Amino acid sequence: MTSERRTSPRIEILGRVHGQAISLGVPVTVREISLGGMAIETPVPFPMDAVHEFRLTLGDSSTVLLRGKVMHCRNASTASAPPLYLSGLAFVDDEPITGQGVGDLIDRIK
Repeated sequence: MTSERRTSPRIEILGRVHGQAISLGVPVTVREISLGGMAIETPVPFPMDAVHEFRLTLGDSSTVLLRGKVMHCRNASTASAPPLYLSGLAFVDDEPITGQGVGDLIDRIK
């Protein structure tokens, strides 16, 4: 049995928020998000402990720019499918770089 280490519950949001890893120009699909972090799917792996900036976009085109530290990354693709990696990130700033805060983003998703 695994103990829960998250301080905030995650909200599943498959398909409602998309984004981009700014420095890599890589598309990001957000699977879950919480006040403390998010789970994302990407076509490339992210190294452990790397910090990246992410631009997240809602369906109404509002955006937020956040910084997250990679806590884990695993290959989630099947043998016949294109590469797909699932990463868990912890937000490293309490405030967004630009745009609304994570709490505001979560409220708009609910």
